[in-house]
Amino acid sequence: MKPASLVLVSILAGCAATRPEALPVAAPVRSVAPPAPPPLVVPPPEPAPPPAPAVAAEPDPRATLVQWMKSHVPAGGEVVDRADGVDVVHTVAAGETAVSLARAYIGLTDVYFERDLAAELTALARKDGGLGPGKKLRIPHLVSRPWSLADDERLGLPADKAIRGLYIRGATAAQQMFPFILEQMQKHDINAIVLDAKDYDGPVTYASKIPLVVETAAAKDAPIRDLARVIRFVHGKGIRVVMRVSCFNDELMAKARKDLSVQSKWGKPYPIGWLDPNNPGAQDYILDLVRESLDAGADEIELDYVRYPVLGIKGADFHLEGTSKTKTMVIRDFVHRVHDVTVKRHASLSLDLFGVVAQGRRIDIDALGQDMALLATECEAFSPMVYPSHYAKGFYGWDNPGDHPEIVGIGVKGSLEQIKGAPANVPLAVVRPWIQAESYKTTNYSPQYLKDEIKTGTEAGGVGWLMWNPGQEYGYAWAAVPPRARKE
Repeated sequence: MKPASLVLVSILAGCAATRPEALPVAAPVRSVAPPAPPPLVVPPPEPAPPPAPAVAAEPDPRATLVQWMKSHVPAGGEVVDRADGVDVVHTVAAGETAVSLARAYIGLTDVYFERDLAAELTALARKDGGLGPGKKLRIPHLVSRPWSLADDERLGLPADKAIRGLYIRGATAAQQMFPFILEQMQKHDINAIVLDAKDYDGPVTYASKIPLVVETAAAKDAPIRDLARVIRFVHGKGIRVVMRVSCFNDELMAKARKDLSVQSKWGKPYPIGWLDPNNPGAQDYILDLVRESLDAGADEIELDYVRYPVLGIKGADFHLEGTSKTKTMVIRDFVHRVHDVTVKRHASLSLDLFGVVAQGRRIDIDALGQDMALLATECEAFSPMVYPSHYAKGFYGWDNPGDHPEIVGIGVKGSLEQIKGAPANVPLAVVRPWIQAESYKTTNYSPQYLKDEIKTGTEAGGVGWLMWNPGQEYGYAWAAVPPRARKE
């Protein structure tokens, strides 16, 4: 057998011998290479997204409370963070009593009256042998969260802007009846108190730090020791606080600071117990009271006696003659200053107006300086004092206007007529009337009387109402105002 290589050679040789030499040989076919593909363009890599901002961890409420307690606890107190809650334990020092400890700690508790806290501290100490020096005493009823800043605590106006309120004197806020009044308000459709900051004759009702108040002792024996705590307590009931600041009728300050008083035509202070509404110092004093009330957490400022005096002014010189100013312009410009403050602090502003202004007589408007058309853009609410008993015999032909609760509706309607003179297409004040909640000069005062005042005011276009009873007796109010609707 031949090797495989020799067999292959023989086959190839045979093939070559049989190929005819004369046969033409075809030209080789040239293959055309396809065009080269375009170079591949590689896009640059997408930039990496920025790192997501770190989500701030929600502060631990308990840790926040502990830290806040530590920064507010009086000397001798220790904050103890226990597994079952936060405690404050006080080590009694020589001379300390339940009363002094209650005063020191009342702001850290949800107890309203110091005397109530003192009574409970006494009972707790008695169980442990008394309040001797070195004794440990746990403080009860601590708040469950730190106080917030005043601007964060405001409740604001209701969606319908309807404030339904009761007048509360400063002294009432320090009396046992106050929590009871708030409880009754909660049960009924009453959502605000109007609390005196400065009454019409000048005394300031709370412990103010305003230099002029301190200088003149205007807050001597003030019934409210801590205004911010009172407001927090009321807010805790879901009730708004409107601080009433009486402006220029101020006998106390007119005597103490004669440079702020209305002056006479012979260049001396004019002794009618009024500050000059055009006096920059008098205006600044009222603005200081407004700011301090807002700092304490008030939801609204209400200016009373924001007008010129009209009685006993024959010898008074308001220094307006020969100027371009009028009384209505002075009051408007002052209210504008106050409104600028309240708007920036997210609070509302209301004005108490003489009931006679609602009748629209120009002579009254110019004498008082209360022009509703000028003021309607400078506040959120007007509160005309349309108490039926304050109208003279013969009003609308009635022998005793005090027996006619429909006067409230007449006053509201007249007020709305005055506001029509204000600029269009801008927010305007609503009318929230003061109504009479006492029997003064009436023979038919009753819960129905109050109901009729509310009804006639609302039907005339009023938005909410305020009840005035200087004696603080609101028993008929609980009968006149329907219970608050229960939430399902």
